[in-house]
Amino acid sequence: MATESDLISFSTQVTCPDDFDQFWDGALSELAQMPLESSITQDPLRSTDAATVFQVTYRSLDGLEIFAWYTVPAVGDGPFPAVLILPGYKSEPALRRDWASKGVAALSVAVRGKLPSSAQFNPGYPGLLTHGVEDRDSYSYKGVISDCSRGVDFLLSRPEIDSERIYCCGSSQGGGLTLITTGLRHEIKAGVAGYPFLCCYPESMRMLRSYPYDELSCYARAYPDRTEQMLDTLRYFDAVNFAPRIECPMVVGIAMEDEVCPPETSYAAYRLLNCERELWLFPNSGHGNAHGYPARENAWLQQRIGVSPA
Repeated sequence: MATESDLISFSTQVTCPDDFDQFWDGALSELAQMPLESSITQDPLRSTDAATVFQVTYRSLDGLEIFAWYTVPAVGDGPFPAVLILPGYKSEPALRRDWASKGVAALSVAVRGKLPSSAQFNPGYPGLLTHGVEDRDSYSYKGVISDCSRGVDFLLSRPEIDSERIYCCGSSQGGGLTLITTGLRHEIKAGVAGYPFLCCYPESMRMLRSYPYDELSCYARAYPDRTEQMLDTLRYFDAVNFAPRIECPMVVGIAMEDEVCPPETSYAAYRLLNCERELWLFPNSGHGNAHGYPARENAWLQQRIGVSPA
């Protein structure tokens, strides 16, 4: 189990590339030039008296069609605040109707490689973490992060959404993507990142022998001559390099017995936050199983959004 002293004393070898901002400004500009081509289809089977559910698609990097679940309060005309929900590495996107009863819309994104966004791109699990890692422009996470950013574009395009009240959350990979997306998109007003993945790749490779990080270790063993290039590529996609760019309030939740995402690496991202920040530590809890976390995440976001529990 990690201790608070372990978190504080940890340091990472990850450095930020000199052209980091230039690279991501270019990626966002490329996305902005691409028509969103969104479609929205009501799903009566999954709708309730409180929540109208839609199946959504929109275009992202390389023209890929990305799917998302979209729930809107069935009562009221809006504009509604919205929560962007980002997925874990292996889990499929959740259908979050619970937010609708609080008067909040929710967009749960299936990034590329997830059902049903996998028709054009499906490296599998394991596979995503190393796909195209030889080059920053071919690396899978340039697309994954773009898919999350386009989720913000979709919400901004909707007349029923209050563009000044967009929030973000996710756990594991979703936690890392929350830090990354919020660092890129300042339209997001607050976020909660639980058990964040995608932090301090070199140290995570050394500290654990569990997937998904072990994908990187396997790649390094199979292609030792490519390891240096892999680590250089990963600097452009490490949440610790996005954390200083976050401007809105942010929570980072850490399980002190996390066997998937080393607690020290999540703390490294938290430490670099220059915004209003909050740290939640969960002793005696492993990856994704801190029993008090979901309720605490909901309560914190509700307070930030300004809504009461249903």
